[in-house]
Amino acid sequence: PTLESLARQVDASGDELIIPLLDARRMEVYSAVFDSGYSQIRETRAEVIESGSYEAYLYKSKVFFLGDGAKKTKAAIDHPNAVFLPSRYPSSREAAVLAEARYQQKDFEDLAYFEPFYLKDFIAGKPKKYF
Repeated sequence: PTLESLARQVDASGDELIIPLLDARRMEVYSAVFDSGYSQIRETRAEVIESGSYEAYLYKSKVFFLGDGAKKTKAAIDHPNAVFLPSRYPSSREAAVLAEARYQQKDFEDLAYFEPFYLKDFIAGKPKKYF
């Protein structure tokens, strides 16, 4: 999972939280919430960033926001517990660690029946005219 591999770029401890964010255009991001042990404590979702976004987490502890969606989040959220790391991107280094762990657990996908998980439905639009 891309958000989990992104979360593993933060060395958090104690009660700190990690929220990896991928830009989903406009003011929307794809996000999930992880604790300092990298356990996912909130499901992955597409959401619009507003000034009150993630407020419940920010009042409890320090929260690391990272990924290309962190820049737009920083523009909307001003809280002393918020730490923004917008220059972090998904990396094969963390993805390889996750893949190895799943391999060791014999956690394989059946490619004949595998379906990708998309958070939003694809809606085709009219092609742009460039000339």
